Amino acid sequence: MIQLRPNETILLFLHRHWIAIASKLAVISLLLVLPFLVIALIVPQTSVEIEILAPFIQFFLTIYLMVLALVAFIMWTDYYFDVWIVTTERLIDIEQHGLFRRETSEFMLDKVQDITVEVPNMLGTLLKFGNVMIQTAGERSFSIKEIPNIYEVKRIIMEQANKVNIN
Repeated sequence: MIQLRPNETILLFLHRHWIAIASKLAVISLLLVLPFLVIALIVPQTSVEIEILAPFIQFFLTIYLMVLALVAFIMWTDYYFDVWIVTTERLIDIEQHGLFRRETSEFMLDKVQDITVEVPNMLGTLLKFGNVMIQTAGERSFSIKEIPNIYEVKRIIMEQANKVNIN
């Protein structure tokens, strides 16, 4: 759990853009339909032997669907629990890796030296999402990936970093 310091407030609470999970779930959806298409193509040609193979097909189809459901759940968990929090004093990165591993890192905003905004492709331009890379003193780089409103995020972080440096 993140503990805020005295007089520290949260400015931004960032998640990945919805397109980041939608593209992954689209692939899962295609993989979900694939075995049913294969079965539909095979069944009319082998109607006599299908009664013998039906239990095996059901078993492997069930295993396949369970694995796909697990993969989709892990993808959603990684999407939902990856969070970046910008406060008045620091930036906190909470990254979920799989189901049981979480990594939390933070740095003070007075260490910010450079912020780079990257729009990865045409879809990023249309939907206004991308990556924000923050360079800190000490040659450490910090990335916030696939977030919406990247220019607004950059502006808020820079303004707050300047306020912290002035004080």
